[in-house]
Order: sequence, then structure tokens, then C-alpha cells
Amino acid sequence: MSKPKLTLVAMSGLRVGHEGLLQRGLKLPGLARRASALSQLPPLGLLTIAALVPETWDIELLMDDGVTAVSEVAEQILSGKSSTQPAMVAFSALTPSADRAARISQLVRRRNVTTVIGGLHATATPDHCRPHFDVVVQGDGESTFAKLLSDFAGGRGRDSYRADGSFSLGDSPLPRWDLLGDHSPPRYTIQSMRGCPWACSFCAASRLLEPARVKPDERFEAELKAIASRKARPWIELADDNTFASGRDHGPMLESLRRHGARWFTESDWRIAKQPELLSQIAESGCRQILVGLESNVFRYPGMGAKNADWQRMLEAVDVIQEAGIVVNGCLIVGADGETPESMERLGDFLEEAPMGEIQLTLQTPFPGTSLYDSLLRSQRLLPGDFSRYTLFDVVYQPDQMTAEQLQNEFNDLVGRVFRPEVQSRRDSIQKRIRSSRRSPGKRS
Repeated sequence: MSKPKLTLVAMSGLRVGHEGLLQRGLKLPGLARRASALSQLPPLGLLTIAALVPETWDIELLMDDGVTAVSEVAEQILSGKSSTQPAMVAFSALTPSADRAARISQLVRRRNVTTVIGGLHATATPDHCRPHFDVVVQGDGESTFAKLLSDFAGGRGRDSYRADGSFSLGDSPLPRWDLLGDHSPPRYTIQSMRGCPWACSFCAASRLLEPARVKPDERFEAELKAIASRKARPWIELADDNTFASGRDHGPMLESLRRHGARWFTESDWRIAKQPELLSQIAESGCRQILVGLESNVFRYPGMGAKNADWQRMLEAVDVIQEAGIVVNGCLIVGADGETPESMERLGDFLEEAPMGEIQLTLQTPFPGTSLYDSLLRSQRLLPGDFSRYTLFDVVYQPDQMTAEQLQNEFNDLVGRVFRPEVQSRRDSIQKRIRSSRRSPGKRS
């Protein structure tokens, strides 16, 4: 008797709804480089869930590029590499890809295939997902997926599963990297911490997955060792929201990264600049770049806790981090309340001469599950349309100082301005200078 097949579908690819922005900004070298890196990240969540699937199932992994026609993607799912129709298809989708996943699911369900969706969007908006999928999974998939499969096999399937937030990252299984085949992605992903102790009003991850939890050092080492066995001196992207926000001793994790020769990227807040010993360890462990949330220069978001600071204090921290030999990717949110054409002009002036080796510019986006979303919903400022527009680059709410069209046009102009080749070249020079400082005596190259 043949095994039932489970197909895992990762909804990947950069999504931007506004064609004008694509033409004027996102094809510029600075943005294209980061977009390419993001699109090539392996689907850590699905690969981890796959490790919990019993041997009584066959598993296939399919990566949706966000461009191929949904009908073609559905046919790829239904036929697969083995030409065997799956019994179940499980999607992992963030908000901007959720509606596309729903369209694919509806085509697949016509062939009597059970479809499942999980992830942050499903956790935040299960009612949005239920009409389009047979099963909606909320919260930690590690707590629920094995039960879901067991229920399905026994004919006891339910339409909803919800984790209680008690899953310990010490029980994390090794991701099924073998599902990627012989292909070695440019970057691998590891999660050292799930969630964040802060509750920034624009961020869903800090609250949707229950308490912030850290992965024990021995589990982190086991995952990194498995990756290093596939690729020497791997590029690692830590799939964390704020890696150094916990009070743990980060030394063992950083030593693991150093020992395996990893080059790595993560996200943190500016306060690591206040810990010179930790900063030195981070640099020596192979960290190449840290995304630091500078957020907005016109508005301080509620819920930022101890990371809240004035603009000048954060810029001083940027200098300290980069002096340690780590490139700072300054992350800025445009379009908060109080934003005007004049404030965006000032931001453009600053970014043309800013000290950061890299920058990330996004539009304020009220993702479901955030207090920002709830606030704009209550005040009836959310614009009509589906979730495919929630890309970080498209205006989906009514600004308080401009029209939505004006904000979009001003943002497009700002992106074109600060990512044009000569300005990006200046940031590239900053990066080269920072990295050359790492090669001085006593520093790891």
C-alpha cells in the first residue's frame, strides 16, 4: 500500500503591488540585493514541521515564486515530482501572500485534496482563512502538526488547531534540509529566539506566538552543525525578531557561530551598543550585518519598551556598532502619523549622508494582529482591498497629513532618491571600510 503524500508549499518571493515603485526604486541595486537575499531564504518553518511528519507519509516541498500563474502552481502541486496526487497540502504564508495561497488552495481542493494553512497570518486572522482552507493552524506548528496528521489518518480531522504557547524551543527538531535536495541555498536560517519581549504597535510577532522564548545553546549548536555539514562556512540569517533582547548569556551561541566559520545577519535594537563586551563577541563570531530598527524620525511607536530612545542616541549607537566592525542596516518606517512631504524631504536629505552602511525603507503597514491594525480599523482609516497589498511598499491606510496617493508618490520618490546608484555607492564604500577594519591585527577576517 502506497504512503499518502504531504506537499508543503512555501509562499515566497518579494511582493509589491505598486508598479510605479517597481519602475522607480525596487529594481535599483541596493534594494534588489536585499530582495534577492530574502527571496532565497529556505522556508525554516515548513522544514522544521517536516521533521515531525511520521515515516508513514511521503513529503514534497514546493516553493511558490509569487509570479507563476496560480493555475500552474496548483497543477505542480497536484502532480508533484512523483506524479502522485497529495492527500494533504500545507501552506505557510505571510499576510501579502495569503490571498494568493487561498486561490491556489481553492483550485487544489477541487481535486478532493485537504488543504491546511499556518503561520502568522493564519494565527492573526483565522476567520479570513477558513473559507479557503480545510484546516487552519494557529500558533506554534510544532505543538499541533503531528496531532493534525494523526487525526487526519484516523478520520478524526478537525478544521482548527491552536497551540497554547507552551512549546519549548529545547524540543525543536532538526529541520529537514534534505527536502531542498542537492541544492544549497545562498543562506541558511536558524531561529535562536521566538518572539520579542517588547510590544511595538507595528509588530505582530511579539504577541501572536505567546511568550518570548530562547532556544537552548545545545539545540542551536546541533542545528548549526547540521547546516555546516551541508556547506562549509555557511551564510546564516537568524530568523529572530530581536536576537539580543533576552537576558540570556549569548556567549555559547556566538562561540558556535565562530567555531563553524559562519558569516551571519540578524536583527537587534540599538542597545547592544551599550554592551562593549557583547559587541566584541558579536563581531568576532562572524557577524557581517545587523538590522537595527530606527523606526520613524517623526513618531515614537507605543510598546517599544526599553528600546525607545531619541533619534540622536540611536545614531550614536550606530557609530559604536560599526566601529566594532559590524555593518548596521538602519531600518526606517515611513508614513507614521505626523509624516508630511517636508518630513520625508528631510529624511531623504539625512539618508543621502547617513552613517549606516545599509538602509531599509518601508511604508508603515498595519498587519493583522498588531495594535496598529486595530487602531486604524477602529478609526476607519484602513483602505478597501485585499491583503495582497500589505507588502510594506504599498499604502493601505489613510495617512493623517496627506492623501494616500500623495504618500505613495512621496515614498516612491524617496526610494528612488536614496537608492540611486551614486548614493548606494557611498553606502557600499562605508561597508568596505567597516569590513576592512575587521582585518586589522586581532580581528577575524
